[in-house]
This record gives sequence, structure tokens and C-alpha cells, in this order.
Amino acid sequence: MDGKKIREALRSWILERSGASSDRLARDDMPILEEGLLSSLDVVEFILFIESLREEEVDIENIEPEVFTSIDTLVEAFFPDARDAVSA
Repeated sequence: MDGKKIREALRSWILERSGASSDRLARDDMPILEEGLLSSLDVVEFILFIESLREEEVDIENIEPEVFTSIDTLVEAFFPDARDAVSA
């Protein structure tokens, strides 16, 4: 999956889960947790979703909270090969 599709999938999952309008996450650098788009309970399911996109497990012991700052930070942390894809 290319970087653009990964970013779209992450954005869609967050917006569907939160019930927020698309303008709340219109850019890849917009805050996710700070804006209340995901709760701490959502993060657990979100990690499972990320694992399904990566097709491999995430080492949850090494996840720093700042990873969930934005779509940009998520891609950098979990999809390093896709990080060069242009941000929306």
C-alpha cells in the first residue's frame, strides 16, 4: 500500500470512529488526540487497525504517546517507507 492510501486509510478510520467531519482532520499535521478525535480506549483498536495495514504486529512496549499526535507522526512511526508521500 502506498503512502497516500495509508494516510487516507488512517484518516478515514479516525473520522469514522470519532464521528467528526472531514474538516477536523483536513491536513496530515492536524492534532488527533489533542482535538479529542480518539479516546484512550480507541487507541487500542486503532493499533489493531494499524497492524492490519502493516500486516505485522506493532511493538506496543516501544510506542511513545507523541506518535499519535497527527497522521504525519503516525506514518513516520509505523510506516517509515511511506513517510515520503506528500501530506494532504
